[in-house]
Amino acid sequence: MEWFDPTLNVQYLHPSEITSGMRWAREVEKPIGPGGAMKPCTELTPVWDVSLGASGGYYGTRYLFRLSTGELRTAQSNDRVPIDPEIIPGNRAPHNGTWITNEPFGFHDHKPGVTPDRHWYENSKQVEKWVAKDGRVYRLLTHRYRMFWVCRWDNGAKWLGPTRETFELAGQQLDAIVEGRGW
Repeated sequence: MEWFDPTLNVQYLHPSEITSGMRWAREVEKPIGPGGAMKPCTELTPVWDVSLGASGGYYGTRYLFRLSTGELRTAQSNDRVPIDPEIIPGNRAPHNGTWITNEPFGFHDHKPGVTPDRHWYENSKQVEKWVAKDGRVYRLLTHRYRMFWVCRWDNGAKWLGPTRETFELAGQQLDAIVEGRGW
């Protein structure tokens, strides 16, 4: 018996077969009522970005999947991944290109020993700003420790891009967004 809900269209796929808009299946515990009782169920989360990472040694190609929640999942070329392969238009990434600003604001806050995102944001200054036609606002920020990153404000939600050590690297990310190759 499979761990996922049999009424769902979950199949095990090779990582190279997975595309944006498919949904990653995972088993989660959900409360079923007062008193703390939990029930296992299947959660399907859209895949918004697929890329290749550094090889995992003897295990072949390493695939990187960024879910719509900002979470990063990986799979090796010898893995099979539980996926709902049906692509529903609402599950596709909202913009074209590489998803650069892919971590929701506060994504790191729950990790012990990690400085909260709010600290970095409040102690940073804006270097450049660009506004997309649909109202998304992108800011290239720098921190006094000479770190740079691109942030996106999208319908009230803040998303952060990965930090970069030089202005040039962060500037390349912002340039990709402005040129329509990223978001």
